[in-house]
Amino acid sequence: MILRTKIKLAVVMIAIIPTAGMCVIGYWSSLAILRHGLQERVQALAAAVAAGVEPEMIAAVGESHDINSPQYEHLEEMIHSVTAENQRGDDPIRFVYLLTPTHQGATSGWDYAVDSDPRQSKAWSAPGTPYDPIHTDRKGVVISSDRPSFDYVHDQQGEWLSGFAPIHSANGGVVGLAAADIPYQDIVNQADHFFELALALAVLCAGAVGFAADRMINRLTAPVGEIRTFIRTVGEGEFSRRLEKPANGEIAEVVGELNEMASKLEGRERLAKENLTLAKNVTRQADQLAAIAQIDLELNKIQDIDILMERILGEARRLIGCDAGSVMLREGDNLLLTYVQNDTLNNKMPLGQRFSAKSVRIPVGGGSISGYAAMTGESVVVDDAYEIPADRPFHFNKAVDQTLGYRTRSVLAVPLRTSTGKNVGVLQLLNPLDENGAPRANFSRSDVEAIQHFASAATVALERAALTRSLVNRMIKMAELRDPSETGPHVDRVAAYSVILYEGWAKRHGVQGHAMEHERDVLRIAARLHDVGKVAIPDAILKKPGRLTADEYSVMQEHTVYGAGLFRDRDSVLDRAAIDVTLHHHERWDGGGYPGDRDGEYLAKAGGSVGLAGNTMKGETIPLFARIVSVADVYDALSSKRQYKEAWPEERVLAEMKVNAGRQFDPELIEILFEQLAEIRLAAARYGAGATEDPVVTSAKSTTVESTTGES
Repeated sequence: MILRTKIKLAVVMIAIIPTAGMCVIGYWSSLAILRHGLQERVQALAAAVAAGVEPEMIAAVGESHDINSPQYEHLEEMIHSVTAENQRGDDPIRFVYLLTPTHQGATSGWDYAVDSDPRQSKAWSAPGTPYDPIHTDRKGVVISSDRPSFDYVHDQQGEWLSGFAPIHSANGGVVGLAAADIPYQDIVNQADHFFELALALAVLCAGAVGFAADRMINRLTAPVGEIRTFIRTVGEGEFSRRLEKPANGEIAEVVGELNEMASKLEGRERLAKENLTLAKNVTRQADQLAAIAQIDLELNKIQDIDILMERILGEARRLIGCDAGSVMLREGDNLLLTYVQNDTLNNKMPLGQRFSAKSVRIPVGGGSISGYAAMTGESVVVDDAYEIPADRPFHFNKAVDQTLGYRTRSVLAVPLRTSTGKNVGVLQLLNPLDENGAPRANFSRSDVEAIQHFASAATVALERAALTRSLVNRMIKMAELRDPSETGPHVDRVAAYSVILYEGWAKRHGVQGHAMEHERDVLRIAARLHDVGKVAIPDAILKKPGRLTADEYSVMQEHTVYGAGLFRDRDSVLDRAAIDVTLHHHERWDGGGYPGDRDGEYLAKAGGSVGLAGNTMKGETIPLFARIVSVADVYDALSSKRQYKEAWPEERVLAEMKVNAGRQFDPELIEILFEQLAEIRLAAARYGAGATEDPVVTSAKSTTVESTTGES
């Protein structure tokens, strides 16, 4: 506590304590005076009533208890008159009553005889009712029978100051008591009123003294207080603060020296901040380069282009920190927008669901930001997409933002170019964030440089993945030429469903991070190749419109072996995964599938006639990837229109899958299928399933939109 406050407090206390003491003393004094005066009054009134009562009448009422007797009526009229006369003035009497020696064993020794105002009910104070009020100190009422007395009692009506006077017979005996009650609370209220007035006066006096002391002390100590505040704020780092210098005196010299000190500290702080910013920038750039090098290694391990594009977008956003983004591949004169991420919109989605977008084609020469970046091969940075000058060669479409409830501000579009200068796509990022996840004004120069370096590494990985995708597509195209039911969209959907099922399985089994991503990558490619072995099945069987004979069906089953034979060298993880999927995706959980577990023997015979009699595979002995693709393949087959059937409604498909859980399918994977229906529906819409729902509008469990770039 500062000295100024201590002085003020002392002055106020000096004013308050004596006044408060006087208030308390005055309160108790006034209470005692009032109480003494009223004691004398109730005793005098009781004595006056006792003197006016004929002993024979009170004795007769006490013996008969008859309220209709002339004696009772005479006494009742008298005490009513006395009560009425004494209810005027500041201290009115509430009750006047007569008591007789008890016949009922009352603790006070007395019974009611006549009461001027029966309490609560006539029976309560009727003649002969025991007079048993409670003494305020709980020791019982003490009534003198030979002289006037008083006591503090209370009953069901309240607390009273009661006066008593004996009624003597002719021979000097006591035949009754006259009594009068005055509300004790009235006494207290009068004293309280006086105390409140005294307390109010004390508060006013203390306030006046305090106000005067405050003004005087403030005037004397103001310079010291300002200096103290200045020292504290400068000590907390506010070096720009300055004191107003007095005209002269010693305080003026102190103020001048303190201001000079603050100026020097401000200059040193500015230099320290510049050095810290420089150090942070250097460190950040070094970290970004190290991160890009590590990401480059990891990207080149991913073989599936879909998973690679998703990873590229996620790593780019993490590298510089931003809320949203998209990655687009170039197809001729268009950019195909397929992968979009947006944290703000994801947070608005129901729990367990995520924002997704329908594929959109953006013309390279259409005046969009990303199209301009692809056309010129130059990075484009926009600080506010809504304020692009009219003379710029690109624009931004606000309509998409308005539809989504999103606000695009800063935009960074970086072209993805090969070493030969060929443009393969554009990486676009939106709304940068700081280290704490809060929005920052715009993309910095270091952000642009980091993403340009990153884009070079990402482009190499995309070229390699595109080559892998091309080879896989050619194999699928060969199968499609032989079997029109094995279309590109079908294998894409099976692959997408398989990845979704695997992600659900991995979450349940604690597989996370790069391990899960690697398995996803391999599974997507292997799933697309699940029926590639059908290229070896004769057309007469493969394209037969009717039901196959037993021998024909046995030949058809060989497509699993022929497919596995394409990868029998087992040179890579993908080869091993492709063997598991192509060979075993028709195995059943209950062991009734084909071809069994003697894959070594089958692969050795893959070039010629293959007998399929082998050992049974069932349950978890079936490879996980094969169990997953089995569920995805049947789900898509039932959901899609084929030459020999119409597409089943979703309800029928799900019922069929559920009834075969634990028979044909791994029951855990069927549970995951139902848990991930929202994601399954999005994938079906993306790859053109035979469903009738429109993927561009909001569905029951997910939302898809044209674009989140404003460039559709």
